[in-house]
Amino acid sequence: MKITYIQHSGFLVETAACYYLFDYYKGTLPGLDPSRPIFVFASHGHADHYTPDLFPLLDRAGMETVIAVLSNDIPPRRYPAGYQNLVPDDSEARIQTFSLHRVTPSLASSAPSVPVSDTVPACISERETAPGRFLAKVYHSREYILPCGTQVQTLLSTDKGVAYLVTCPEGVLYHAGDLNDWSIPETPEKERKQMRGSFRASLSRLKGLSIDAAFLPLDPRLGDSYADGFLYFLQTVSAKKVYPMHFWDQPEIICRFLEEHPEYAGVIDPPDIR
Repeated sequence: MKITYIQHSGFLVETAACYYLFDYYKGTLPGLDPSRPIFVFASHGHADHYTPDLFPLLDRAGMETVIAVLSNDIPPRRYPAGYQNLVPDDSEARIQTFSLHRVTPSLASSAPSVPVSDTVPACISERETAPGRFLAKVYHSREYILPCGTQVQTLLSTDKGVAYLVTCPEGVLYHAGDLNDWSIPETPEKERKQMRGSFRASLSRLKGLSIDAAFLPLDPRLGDSYADGFLYFLQTVSAKKVYPMHFWDQPEIICRFLEEHPEYAGVIDPPDIR
């Protein structure tokens, strides 16, 4: 996988089959192969995590297949125009199987039997992804099967929307969005405990997993608590590489963390902000 930092919480992950673009809201996209499908993940609707202006950029880049995966807190008026719904809006479904790309036997055997959406063509071959524009509205604590051999699990955020755990043939990705321990020293202790408990409860779904690349907030606005959530993740979840994000153009906070916790120097991969 090739990983490119774009801005703030935005990352582009390139695999042999497709692109995964997380929480883009501004910045220059690298050169893209128009024939390769691109998944656009938006963890929530905050202006620093999602903009519908991205989709005209992808159109101008000539991308043949765009699949928007948007958290349910984003209102339909901010959806890209002309995108076909992949699945019915069913907030109670635990798994939605997207028939745009047939599920491989290994994935299908591990998933509960659920009806496939009849709104999407079922005639796509196992190695093809139909060109077009598609949209999936996703809810927290759900599982989804997407094209290109991609499985997605969503976690409840401690702010808005969801965090994404994405499993693809090349590895496992975790993008936290705004799932973090947002407690600060000025907050009453009761609220700090509630925040900490909510954060750790969501993150507990990742325990026991092996994650190849994790994208996590490291926010200097939290003062001395800037690394509480970041450090807890490192201490409880197995990740080969961790990419700090959401540092508000203050990358020096990454240096501070590595000075205070040099034991993680081999895990932390500072983004290229040039």
